[in-house]
Amino acid sequence: MQSEHQALAGDPGHLAIQQRKAIHGVRWSLLAVIGRQGLQVVGALALARILGPESYGIISLASIYVVLVTLLLDQGLSAALVQRPQLSAKAPGAIFSLNLMTAVLLGALTWLLAPAISAFFQAPDLTAVLLVLAMALPLKAAAVAPRAMLSRELHFLGIAVSDVAGAMVGTACGISAALMGASYYSILYQVVATDIVAAVVLLVAAKGPIPNLRLREVRPLLGFSLGIFGVNALAYFSRNIDNILVGRFLGVASLSLYGMAYRVLALPVMLFGQTVNRVMFPVFSRTSKDLALLSSNLLKSMQVLSMIVVPVMVFTACASAQLVNLVLGKEWLAAAPLLSVLAIAGARETIFFITPSLMRGMGKAGLNLRYEVLATIAQVSGIVIGLQFGLLWVAVGYAAGGFVLIPFLLVIQSKLCGARISTQLATVWPPVHASLWGAAAYFLVARLDVDGIVEILLGFLAFAFTAVLVLFIAHRSRTRVFLSRLRTLVDLRR
Repeated sequence: MQSEHQALAGDPGHLAIQQRKAIHGVRWSLLAVIGRQGLQVVGALALARILGPESYGIISLASIYVVLVTLLLDQGLSAALVQRPQLSAKAPGAIFSLNLMTAVLLGALTWLLAPAISAFFQAPDLTAVLLVLAMALPLKAAAVAPRAMLSRELHFLGIAVSDVAGAMVGTACGISAALMGASYYSILYQVVATDIVAAVVLLVAAKGPIPNLRLREVRPLLGFSLGIFGVNALAYFSRNIDNILVGRFLGVASLSLYGMAYRVLALPVMLFGQTVNRVMFPVFSRTSKDLALLSSNLLKSMQVLSMIVVPVMVFTACASAQLVNLVLGKEWLAAAPLLSVLAIAGARETIFFITPSLMRGMGKAGLNLRYEVLATIAQVSGIVIGLQFGLLWVAVGYAAGGFVLIPFLLVIQSKLCGARISTQLATVWPPVHASLWGAAAYFLVARLDVDGIVEILLGFLAFAFTAVLVLFIAHRSRTRVFLSRLRTLVDLRR
């Protein structure tokens, strides 16, 4: 006999409700991520301009720590809360308690290791920053379980309010502290303020969960969560080893340049990839038995991501020097070549950011782990090779390692949901084709005797006009389908 979850998954009315929730979810997630990431990017750029590359390097090192402890606090349990079809009433509260206990343990460990970490990076000023961040870890831990429960029910409004409000308050505190002379300590004001607001809003929106010590309720979730934790740990290592190696061997100033360029890679991943990923993971989980629906949702996600991200990132790669000079100032111009390389890498990573959600949603944690091992080997190899030749080649090595993974990602997606590799490639080809022509138009304009913001504006107009023209001439049907899907997200009545 079918389980209730399987029966609902096959019910047309239930699927329609899930699709409607998913569209609502994409909308709220997009607003949340745009608000949060937009504010955080504004804050990062403002701090970078105020502090300069030397002082901003400490903030880059602190950011590596913040991402790591966020991973360790979760341990994959939030994904297990979302993915598991049936969940005991006490499990969310037990996970809440476990997160808090982990935060206390990680805080104590940080206090012991902070001097050694600072010595490793040859940055003694990092110690005080790490000690304060360690004391604030329970705030970050308090947000994990309520965020997962809201995601499980596709209730993304509370998450949206939490993300935007937290980012708004945190960014304001960080910039204010920097303007008042707090230097790199401004990151402390930003992180702590963000975590306080986010935790409070999520707990109110999710109405809990109430902490309890029924830790045995966590046991059924461990099989899936540990696999996800292993995947996330490998992903952290592969995505941060370049920052770690640059900070250790090339110095804090080089890390500032690389870290600022890396933010451009991370921006579309967080802004668009994470938005779609956040919604599609529970949707893939609820519809894992319907391969046709899985394939359709995957191709839709790939089309939307590629059409939005590829043109933006290719333009960024073309105009990197002018953009860096305009936004950050001349002292940051050494970051421009890195920005060009990592912008292209960011486009590739955003398009395929959906693949782990597909694997997790179908319960393929083991496959996800094996892929992350492969991804780690490919990208770390590229980074280590590039490190021998200088900062720019670290970026080239990272990007090259990512592009080597594309055939494997295409095969995995094809095997899991039946989407043909040729169909996947045809889905992402229109924006790539249009962007190549747009880049040619930009470089023609760049040959004119103009400079600064005029070159950016004229180049953007030439790029956009040419890219849109190519889309409507060579890829008219796919462009119309994309516009229709985009309108669906804006106008739910359609």
